[in-house]
Amino acid sequence: MSSNGGKNATTYIHAPNCKRKALSEMGVCDSFDDEMIRRLSKLPQGMDKNEWLATHTLCLFENVNALCGTISEVCTPVSCPIMSYPGVPKAHWIDERRKHHLYSAMQYIDCVLSFCEKSAKDERLYPTKYGSAFPSNFENHCRRLIRLLWHSCGHLYTNHWEQLATLNLRSQYGLVVAHMYSIAKMYDLLESKELSALSHTLQLVRPVMLYHGCGHQIAQVSNGSNGPQQFPSSKSGSWGGYPTTTALMYKPYSQTC
Repeated sequence: MSSNGGKNATTYIHAPNCKRKALSEMGVCDSFDDEMIRRLSKLPQGMDKNEWLATHTLCLFENVNALCGTISEVCTPVSCPIMSYPGVPKAHWIDERRKHHLYSAMQYIDCVLSFCEKSAKDERLYPTKYGSAFPSNFENHCRRLIRLLWHSCGHLYTNHWEQLATLNLRSQYGLVVAHMYSIAKMYDLLESKELSALSHTLQLVRPVMLYHGCGHQIAQVSNGSNGPQQFPSSKSGSWGGYPTTTALMYKPYSQTC
């Protein structure tokens, strides 16, 4: 709903599972609003599209790998015997021969990250030499990579949300999901069903960032507390820009698949 207050009016949107944070708890990840993420995802003028997609897909792989590494000790075949993520209670891994495997979440995610790692080192997919061109099917590769990264990231929400809270990584998770959604939607990298599930998860995990009419950034929460919390924007660092950065310290997932 909207409050009527002329040019200084503020639009409030309620998002489930979002709790108020104290000013001291606000960090860089909380200061990235939707418009900033959109601008960081938009193809710069004169930039090759495949080069831009390569930059973002590798960045997302690094950050999803970082998040998965933080819960690797609690995501086990015993705790998560079946791979699941939003909208899919039982996921099968499909190998290169199109054979379906019902793996535990740990093994499924291990296969995802192994696939991404192998792809990143493949000079045919991600050429590093001057004058080398991207393959004609590079966008299809990006679609598969983003889809698999979403499965892994989605599992963290459905099964390990509380562990992420204990590790104080929910804000980082929310920013990674927001970046993934922005890239997937802007460049048509996910089918509508999976994009819808990703969008719904994003609404659940990331606080809605708003702008007051006078230009100050605020966050609206839905737990009935007194009004929005105000905090300054941060311009330091970026996820999803160029060049990429890895914003999390992590223990990488084992690459054994």
